[in-house]
Amino acid sequence: MKIWARKTYRIGVGIIFPLIYAFTPSKIPAEMLIAYLLGIMTPIEVIRKVAPGFYKTLHDHSRGILKEEPGFIMGTTAYLLATFFIIAVFTKGVAILSLLYLLFGDTASTIIGIRWGRLRFLKGKSVEGSLAFLITCLVIGFIFFKPLNVPFVVMLIGAFSATVIEAVTIRLDDNFTVGVGTAIIMELLLRYLV
Repeated sequence: MKIWARKTYRIGVGIIFPLIYAFTPSKIPAEMLIAYLLGIMTPIEVIRKVAPGFYKTLHDHSRGILKEEPGFIMGTTAYLLATFFIIAVFTKGVAILSLLYLLFGDTASTIIGIRWGRLRFLKGKSVEGSLAFLITCLVIGFIFFKPLNVPFVVMLIGAFSATVIEAVTIRLDDNFTVGVGTAIIMELLLRYLV
């Protein structure tokens, strides 16, 4: 049940940034909101490192939204940093599509992989989860590539790239690598090959 709470929270909060960016003429409103939330997350990150007992209390009362994370930074912080960077650096269509791939692909991969994943590979990832990631990205891509003015081939390669990056990310946080890596690939394709 905790995974559902965490992923529902993730989609509910995570979708705000691409929506704001999609419906405003400037990057600034989305970036200001992300900066504000990073301002909230920074003390939580410090508490997590300096006072792990207090963080455990926060975790225990978060109803599954926070999770135990041994890494350098939490997934939420990595997602916010990636989102800020993606919106700041990449063209609007590429930024939004890569964020949607990350948001929905990761959610599908986690839920399907945990529930039905049988064929395991790298650090517990599953073939079923990766297929769910790919299918979700393709569906998102087919829905949004035209409104976002992203060429079909860029959308398609982006969906496959996001899936591969998610599948092979082991040491770094995939909340950062999937979005940023996918945006880089799609942007390069957009600028130099299409």
